[in-house]
Amino acid sequence: MTRGPYVGRGLLGIVAIVAFGVVLAETDVTRGSGGVESATMQASRLEANAFLGSYEQRVVTDAFRGGDVTAFMGRVEVDLRDAEMEGQTAVLETRVAWGRVELRVPEHWTVASELGPGLAGSSVNRASSPEADAGAPVLILRGSMLFGSVEIGH
Repeated sequence: MTRGPYVGRGLLGIVAIVAFGVVLAETDVTRGSGGVESATMQASRLEANAFLGSYEQRVVTDAFRGGDVTAFMGRVEVDLRDAEMEGQTAVLETRVAWGRVELRVPEHWTVASELGPGLAGSSVNRASSPEADAGAPVLILRGSMLFGSVEIGH
C-alpha cells in the first residue's frame, strides 16, 4: 500500500493539536492571558505564563532556585539580572508553543540548554563573559519548544 502526499501533513496536524492540548492543560490561563502583564517578584521560584498575550517578570532575590515558564501564542520576558542563585544550579522548566521566551541573565551566570526543539530555535545573544568561569552558577533550561523561540541575553 502506498502512502499519498498528504500523510505527512495529517501527522503534523495531529502533532499540532496534541501540543496545543498539552500546553493548554499545563498553562494557567488566568495569568498573563491577553494584553501585557508585568510584575516584580522576590520569591525563590519563578512562575511566568503567557497565553495569547505578554507577561514580563523581573526577579529580585538572592535565593533563586528555578521555576516554570510557559508561552503559548504569547511572549514571556524574564529579567534575572538582579537575582542570585541559592546554590550552584537552578532549573527553569520552559514550554514554548508558537511563542517566544526572552531571558536576561547576570553576566556571571552560565546557561546550559537542554531544550528539545520541535521546529523551533533557541539563541544565546550574549558574549562569553570572563566572569562566567568553571565555578559560576549554572541556569539549566529544560523543556520543549514547538514553533517557538527562546532567546538568552544580558
